[in-house]
Amino acid sequence: MEKYLFTLFVVMLVNSSVRSQDANDRTKPLTSDELFLKQNGNKNITGKKGQKYLVLDFRPGIGKFRRYRFFVGDQVRFRIHNEKIRFKSVIAGITDSSFTITNKASDIMDYQEIPLKNLRLIKVSKRIPFVTEAAYYFPMAGLLYIGADFVNKGTDGERFSSDASAFIVGGALMAAGFVCYKLSLASIKVNDRNKLKVMETY
Repeated sequence: MEKYLFTLFVVMLVNSSVRSQDANDRTKPLTSDELFLKQNGNKNITGKKGQKYLVLDFRPGIGKFRRYRFFVGDQVRFRIHNEKIRFKSVIAGITDSSFTITNKASDIMDYQEIPLKNLRLIKVSKRIPFVTEAAYYFPMAGLLYIGADFVNKGTDGERFSSDASAFIVGGALMAAGFVCYKLSLASIKVNDRNKLKVMETY
């Protein structure tokens, strides 16, 4: 049983990594059609021209240029100057010099405008082949492993029982997923080198 679970996990991991590749040129604005195809799961995106979105151009000292895009409806994590608060909210709107986030407290939806010049850093998800996908699939595999051991007959011939080895393997998989999750996140400082700007579809 464990052998089949491992094979299924590897197939899912490879398939997800292949499908996650970004075919668009990161250095250019998106056309309305590209935006619609890229964000077809976001109901705030309609594929119309002139839609604004945030762009963070990351130029590391070592490594290749990367462009991160944030659309209305996306969740964004950031920090601003002279504040210790870590913001984690959904983008409700974007203008030429700011963006608006939602802030729900006590069943009351509030909105806060954040000028782009106030941002100090943004936390982004890095696309690391296999590692990023493993952040999601390793914990799932760990739970499936423990569940399979619990349901199937063990060395004692009894169902609905687990031994310590199953929890060790399952726990190790879930811990590995957490490590992969941390490796897939990066905090990028917003400055003259790593510029945050607004672009729009054409």
